[in-house]
Amino acid sequence: MKSILPIVVLVVAIAASACIIPDDSGTETPTPTATTTPETPPAIADAIPRDDLPESFTLRAVIDKNTEGTMDVLKDAASMVSGSMGVGEITDAVQGIYSAEGEHTDTTVTVIECTDSVNAANAVENYKNQPKFEKPPARTVSRFDTVNFNGHEATEVRTRPPVEDGDVRYGYVWSNGNLVFIVEPGTSDKSASMELARMTGY
Repeated sequence: MKSILPIVVLVVAIAASACIIPDDSGTETPTPTATTTPETPPAIADAIPRDDLPESFTLRAVIDKNTEGTMDVLKDAASMVSGSMGVGEITDAVQGIYSAEGEHTDTTVTVIECTDSVNAANAVENYKNQPKFEKPPARTVSRFDTVNFNGHEATEVRTRPPVEDGDVRYGYVWSNGNLVFIVEPGTSDKSASMELARMTGY
C-alpha cells in the first residue's frame, strides 16, 4: 500500500500540470502591420526651371524667403496677386530670374504658395485684373489668350514695351492646387516663354 501511494501522487501531479498549460493551438500570432513613411512634399523651389533651359534663357538667380538682400520675395509675391478677391496668407514664395538673349528686360518665374486652391485661383484673377492689363498691347492683339500645357489650361499674358517698334512679349499665369505660377512677359519668343512655363512641371 505504501509503494502505491507515491505512484498515485505522481500521477495526480502530472495530470494537474497538464491542466494548467495553456493550449496555444487555436491562438493566432498577430502579424505586424507594415508602416510606410509619408513622402516629403516637394519644395516649391523645385518648380523653378534650372537645367536644359530654352536656348535664349540663362538663369541669373533664385530668390526665396531666406535670401539675404533688399528684396522681400513674400511681399513682392503678395503685391503681384493683391486685388479685390481674397487670397489669404501667402505661406511661401520663390522667384527665378532669367536673362533672355537680345532682350533688355528680365523674365521671371514666380511660384506662390497659398493656403488652399480657392485662394490660389483668386490670386490668378487678381493678377490678370491689374490696371496695367486693362488695355490690349496693340490694336490687333488681345491681352489674354488660353493655352494648354502639362495637361491643364493657363492664361497667356501679352505685353508690349513702351517703344514704337517693340514686339509683343509673352507670359503665362495659372494655378495648380494651392500654388500660383507667374511667368512674367520678358521675351518676344513665344515658344521659348511657353517652354519655360512648361518646365515648371505643373
